[in-house]
Amino acid sequence: MFEHNLNKRFLLVGFFPKGFSDDRIMPHLEELDSLVKTYGGETVAVSIQRGFQPSRVTYVGSGKAQEIAEKVAAEKIEVVVLNDILKSGQLYTLEKIWQRGNLQIKVWDKVGLILHIFDLHADTAESKLQIKLASFRHMGPRIYGMGYVLSRQGGGIGTRGIGETNTEIMKRHWRNEIRLIKGKLAKIVKDHETHIGKRKKSGTLSVSLVGYTNSGKTSLYNALTGKNKLVEDKLFATLDSSLGRLYLPEINHPVLLSDTIGFISQLPPLLFDSFKSTLMESLNSDLILHVIDISDQYIDSKIKVVEDILRQDLKLENRRQINVFNKTDKVSLEIIKIFKNKYPEEKTCFVSSVKGQGLDILKQRITQELKELL
Repeated sequence: MFEHNLNKRFLLVGFFPKGFSDDRIMPHLEELDSLVKTYGGETVAVSIQRGFQPSRVTYVGSGKAQEIAEKVAAEKIEVVVLNDILKSGQLYTLEKIWQRGNLQIKVWDKVGLILHIFDLHADTAESKLQIKLASFRHMGPRIYGMGYVLSRQGGGIGTRGIGETNTEIMKRHWRNEIRLIKGKLAKIVKDHETHIGKRKKSGTLSVSLVGYTNSGKTSLYNALTGKNKLVEDKLFATLDSSLGRLYLPEINHPVLLSDTIGFISQLPPLLFDSFKSTLMESLNSDLILHVIDISDQYIDSKIKVVEDILRQDLKLENRRQINVFNKTDKVSLEIIKIFKNKYPEEKTCFVSSVKGQGLDILKQRITQELKELL
């Protein structure tokens, strides 16, 4: 889908409300830097602005745009990433402004960076189709912007103008591509629904792992299923859904455990819609295990991000759920005690999937929840 040239020099641009302290800003910039590293780039400069009014055309004001242009030239920046979700026309306009000094400059927002990471790691036809759909939806209006520039160049003489024709061609191509991709994905979703329906009729129960990206879902999946799925210490190491058998002696039904894509803050609805087929296992599971990295210094905000996604985007607020605090081997007993006092015991477990600690208790909690469904 994309052309990937790794080892690029990145400039991160963050916009925050007036009065935002450094402590509140740092989690956003650190996460953006982690995304850059996951992609294979290097953050060489950062630009921050507190309290600004987004411009309808360029998002950033003219003064800030010029300041960034100077930093791009001085630091030999190759990719500018803005820590927000911009309109495609705004991204296109900014790219044209900053390309005056270097035609190779690329400008992405946070969604654009995530889609590039997804595309780099995608290894199945399904995930590639999902990325293509999300990319077309995200980039679509930028096509209109390109056509608009052409129309300004070729029109203006009282006739239709070649640029106007190009705009219509690009719009039509964009709509056709989306329709074709959605058709292919709809078939995949239907196949998933058929398989899930057959499993439910046979009495198979399903448990789904969800959580913030890099919370240790895959290592927990391996520990519970005995599988050896690749575990990487990076964001979005898992893009596709995986299924494994979970053996619970007291449950006389087959139980399947699924591991799927991790969540992250500021994800737009288009990503959830585009990745519907990958999220099918979570959407249809009998029990959700919310995997939480207890060693993460931003744990509270990340818990909220996942809970908001489950409730608002996936409509799973009434699904049975266990909070699984993972990576307990990385924190003190005092930290564990804090969270034990904060969350109800019967809906919470503390484990180290790497050390194998707490897994028996987790299986007991899962068994208890599933028994209530039988």
